[in-house]
Amino acid sequence: MNIILQPKKQVSGEITIPPSKSHAQRVLACALISENQTIIHNLGASNDEVAALNIVKSSNRKVEEKADSIIISGKGDFQIPEGKVDFHESGLSSRMFTPILATSSQELELVGSGSLPTRPMDIFDELLPRLGVDFRSEKGKLPFKVQGPMQPKNIEIDGSLSSQFITGFIYGFCGSKSLENQQMKLINPKSVPYIELSLDVLKEFGVNLKIENNTIQFNGPYKFQPTEIYIEGDWSSASFFLVAAAILGELTFTNMNPNSCQADIKMLVAIEDFGAQVSWKGSELMVQKDQSKGFEFDATDCPDLFPPLAVLASFADGESRIRGVKRLFAKESDRAATIQSELGKLGANIRVEDDTMIIHPAGQPKSFQVDSCNDHRIAMACAIYGLKLDQAIEISNAEAVNKSFPSFYELLKSVIS
Repeated sequence: MNIILQPKKQVSGEITIPPSKSHAQRVLACALISENQTIIHNLGASNDEVAALNIVKSSNRKVEEKADSIIISGKGDFQIPEGKVDFHESGLSSRMFTPILATSSQELELVGSGSLPTRPMDIFDELLPRLGVDFRSEKGKLPFKVQGPMQPKNIEIDGSLSSQFITGFIYGFCGSKSLENQQMKLINPKSVPYIELSLDVLKEFGVNLKIENNTIQFNGPYKFQPTEIYIEGDWSSASFFLVAAAILGELTFTNMNPNSCQADIKMLVAIEDFGAQVSWKGSELMVQKDQSKGFEFDATDCPDLFPPLAVLASFADGESRIRGVKRLFAKESDRAATIQSELGKLGANIRVEDDTMIIHPAGQPKSFQVDSCNDHRIAMACAIYGLKLDQAIEISNAEAVNKSFPSFYELLKSVIS
């Protein structure tokens, strides 16, 4: 699908950001483990959330979909009657659910689609067999064959590629009936706020864990408690509209949590360093265009912010530097390259030196046609960037936004003039 976006000079109004898919997928994972009832309010409709919900639906858990909630219940251990789980294109679901599914004695086939089967997951080949799991992969990539039950032991996990693997093993340990007093040592952990979010969700289910000296101490087995959870607004999705407000006007966000554990809440730091006005009134956040200063930002723990940060920096008055580029190579695209190539077509002046992306004020566009490269965040970044140009842009493969933010274009059109 191609979409044409006309240039606009202002954004204004009130906006409700969709629910956090990071929060939602973690809640759904815990609901699969739980033998008690879970009530979820404000679940979103992104492809990633649908993929996680479908995993739960493929199990023997009972799923009731109501107008304002989803109720998940079931007694005893979960089972997957058809013996196959499809992650579709969801990186988080594949990394998080695989150790959970390894707690089952059932032989399971795990598959994915799109770019997911090309993404490295060697850590499962290394760790799962050490935990008593029969595990086979395609040279560290999907599809997988897995059969437990997992037998938790003291382990070390390299978190330098993604914190999502750590979340998966934390949840897998918590779901194991064999868990006792094991320790999990986190080596070189990245995106620690996302690990904290995973622990925050566990706390909602009555399981209290914490990270001390990069170590998590378990004292299981655990029994998950009945819970009712409201999924908060998504800071990853909000980041693009925060940038739009900072460079083009003023927006009020109505459903954001100022105390969120989501790593991407750090976007507010960049917005303020850029010179935008930021204010809170209860759960309402207002962002207003003011100054346009170059800034420095470390995105190592929140790499999903690179695309909106690159747009923001392109319209600063001076040089900006964003650290953490090495976190971009196992995404839906080689995101460092696609940020340079696609925003570069529109006039962005970006280069990469080692782990730092250096961005100078934008120049003249070379083209008004860009490609999302099937990466949802590239599509959204190009759309926001295009609002500042003097000519309409055309985005090919624009439907990539469905992965995380199906209503993105509709919501964007509602606040531009």
